[in-house]
Amino acid sequence: MKTTKHIALFTLIGLASSIAAYSWEPFDRVIAVVNDRPIVESEVAGRLSRLQQRRNVPRNRLAYERSRLLDRFIEDSIVLQEAEQQSIVVSDEKVTNHIKKLMGRMNIASMDDFKKRVEKAESIPFDEYREGIRKSLITEQVMSLAIGVSPPTRREAMDWYNANKAKLGFEVNVKHILIRPKNASLGEEKRVIAEINALRQRITGGEPFEQLAAAHSEDPGTSKKGGAIGWMSLAELDPYFANQVFQMRDGQLSGAIKSGYGYHLVKFLGKRPVTFDSVEDRIVSMLFQQKLAEQFAKWVVQRRRESEVRIYMEDYVKA
Repeated sequence: MKTTKHIALFTLIGLASSIAAYSWEPFDRVIAVVNDRPIVESEVAGRLSRLQQRRNVPRNRLAYERSRLLDRFIEDSIVLQEAEQQSIVVSDEKVTNHIKKLMGRMNIASMDDFKKRVEKAESIPFDEYREGIRKSLITEQVMSLAIGVSPPTRREAMDWYNANKAKLGFEVNVKHILIRPKNASLGEEKRVIAEINALRQRITGGEPFEQLAAAHSEDPGTSKKGGAIGWMSLAELDPYFANQVFQMRDGQLSGAIKSGYGYHLVKFLGKRPVTFDSVEDRIVSMLFQQKLAEQFAKWVVQRRRESEVRIYMEDYVKA
């Protein structure tokens, strides 16, 4: 009898220890399953949190935005499962080489410097950024295997150019200083605009634009070049940013211009008509990517229909 009581006592002690050890861990609820692969709530919540930091999502849109993020995770899962079936693997070396190419385009020599800039700009740990790169490279390989798309002809590119001349219009040459709000609050927006206005006063007071861009701009791709974006067609720029810039005159310094990236202080250097030869390669590349994206989207939709997808998100909204 005593032995039985001792066993029961030790069992209760063991159970209590287990509860004490694990009770602090939050429960990560499964909100969808794609075939046999779960998607947990924390994944979508993390992405939604970063979305809210970049732009203020109204409360009545949260369920819709959360649902679209879940759709993206479902599609990613389908692509990664296809990659496994096709034995597609992207090594750490390939990821690192891709990052080094990005560093070269951004004129960043140090991996530590690049890491700091990514974590500041994207608000995610660098390891998570690396995994995002890996998934992108895997997706590219799946696309190339799953879809056969012929590159557009020169005639197709010329037709697009002729149909969109009014949109292209001019190439503009500008320099800018980008300041990103740290969150979507009105107070933070006011702080950033005040910082832009203060920088503008310093420039009009005689300080070099390039020097202040190098010291204050949060665009890692242009800050070390004195804020120089270079010649770009208006179609390549953020629409609201392009609309504001188009109205500027040579040598003019803007006020705070808002875009999807943050707030800009812009120095307008000039504009010139866009010729077909100057944009042919970009048009061909754009049309090819559009074709590829359209066909890949159809492929993903078809694969989703063929997959067993179960959604447990309580407030899921169909697209």
